[in-house]
Amino acid sequence: MSNQEGNRDNPYSFDDYLLVRDNFDYYSDDNFLQALVKHYLPEEEYEKADRDLHALSKYVSFKWRDLANQANELDNRMKVTKLKHYDAFNHRIDRIERCLETETLEREIFSLGLFDPSRNTPWSRFIKLFLLYENGEAGCMCPMACTHGLIWLLQKYESELSDPVKNILKYLREGIKGDYAKGAQYVSEIQGGSDVPANLVEAVFEESKGDDGYSHCWRIYGKKFFCSAVHTDYALVTAKPKNVPSSTKIAAFVIPSWLPGNKMKEIRNSYTIDRLKPKLGTAELPTAEVTYNGAVAFPVGPLEKGLADVVGIVLSLSRLHVAFGMAAGALRVAREAILYAQFREAFGVPVSLFPLMINQINKLNHYAMRTAAGSFKVYSEYIHFEEQLISGIRNMEKIDNLEERKRRFRLRELIMLQKIVVADEAPKMIRLAISFFGGHGVMEDFLSLPRLHRDAMIMELWEGPRSVLLTQIHRDFQRVADWYSSEEFIQDLLERANNDKIKEYALEFKRIMDTESLLKNDSETLTICREWESFSNKLFIAYQEQALEELNIDFKPLQFSKCLRQFKKRET
Repeated sequence: MSNQEGNRDNPYSFDDYLLVRDNFDYYSDDNFLQALVKHYLPEEEYEKADRDLHALSKYVSFKWRDLANQANELDNRMKVTKLKHYDAFNHRIDRIERCLETETLEREIFSLGLFDPSRNTPWSRFIKLFLLYENGEAGCMCPMACTHGLIWLLQKYESELSDPVKNILKYLREGIKGDYAKGAQYVSEIQGGSDVPANLVEAVFEESKGDDGYSHCWRIYGKKFFCSAVHTDYALVTAKPKNVPSSTKIAAFVIPSWLPGNKMKEIRNSYTIDRLKPKLGTAELPTAEVTYNGAVAFPVGPLEKGLADVVGIVLSLSRLHVAFGMAAGALRVAREAILYAQFREAFGVPVSLFPLMINQINKLNHYAMRTAAGSFKVYSEYIHFEEQLISGIRNMEKIDNLEERKRRFRLRELIMLQKIVVADEAPKMIRLAISFFGGHGVMEDFLSLPRLHRDAMIMELWEGPRSVLLTQIHRDFQRVADWYSSEEFIQDLLERANNDKIKEYALEFKRIMDTESLLKNDSETLTICREWESFSNKLFIAYQEQALEELNIDFKPLQFSKCLRQFKKRET
């Protein structure tokens, strides 16, 4: 019990904690992130990349962090994004109005030209994206991920693109006079998002001239129900072509939001934004329902390959973003929570010294490190293949080199496994971190963790919920069983693990993958599904642990007292 007398002018202050938290440079003060970058970047790239990250982090850690926080303040949440259907003269405009903080943040982030090959290498692009995600989605990183996917799909068919689409690619990738276009992807319809073949939006090739002056072009008709980043310049849209041999299949189209000359006039490309959706998280990001009424559209690739391209390239890239984005956020979440636990005292000692808290701190710190290490390791495989993804297993089987084919297949499955596991763990770990702050943890003006927690709930569902992806992985292994056994997959995936662990995991994985179907409604299948859910986490966490061990460095949590001395000295 404290013997301290009462004091109506309680002198308690959070200022020391705020000094450390608010002056922490995400890259320059994070030895673990620096070690990850040094471990993975090629030697010839490292010096420049390290220098660039130190410079970029000055913006990300301070100005851009504050812009992201201000846009999501509680009194701003309901007004950060609005939809204005008509102007004062009864013209339909469907104008998206966002707060100045979000628009400034997005403009400055896109000005980095991350997808411009003259400005960034694959590794420098990734590490900059990773750093940016420490501030959460912030209304900007979803369009960044969607732009990434749209550019990569257009690049696949670059030599075959029509001139208008080549200009779209240039605007997205290289920018025009410093201005970079932004992309979105609209796949989901009212019947659901994961069952893409069930889409009903139509694409019709019309020879006659429309009111917009376009003839001999594809036009899109129908409604898309979940359209995030609806404020952007272009959208990749899936639709079923009419009156062609592939009419029962899904094709991919790029649709300009405005036809040339119409953006300033606010004349949309024959579509309406019907309403904005109020979401649990990513409040700054406008998500809407859209109805196409004959929008001019440009096909991307062969009509019959649209589904494979969208799933194999665009959605796979989005899943990568979901996973490494939450991994980046985990570093910040763990850091701010652990530093607070070391600052805050109860019963005369820092709460970080209580045994239960010691265990929780170690758990949170280790989770953040293994998740970040795992995301770097998975992305290194993507870069190994020169950032090129294969659209579908059928195309993968055309690769003659069996070892390369297997490695590509591992990357395909790793992308889904990582998304499943990181998305499952992130909300739980953020909730744990919030508990370190006690009642302050749920105060929107006290810290950013409530926003990051809401965003994590969105990411868990983005690009396929857990059950859908687990089913897809199971189907994949049955399709490749004649050239890649489940046991061999485990051996290749966990190559650095001890033999007993590999054998144990291989047997369990084989038993699950050998199950004929996960769609039967019987007790045996229900049991297998429960086991698969559990084992998927165990398997990918083992992969993350392997990635962390490969760093071969023992990292301990940051020390608040040391940071406080360092930052006070820096101030003076």
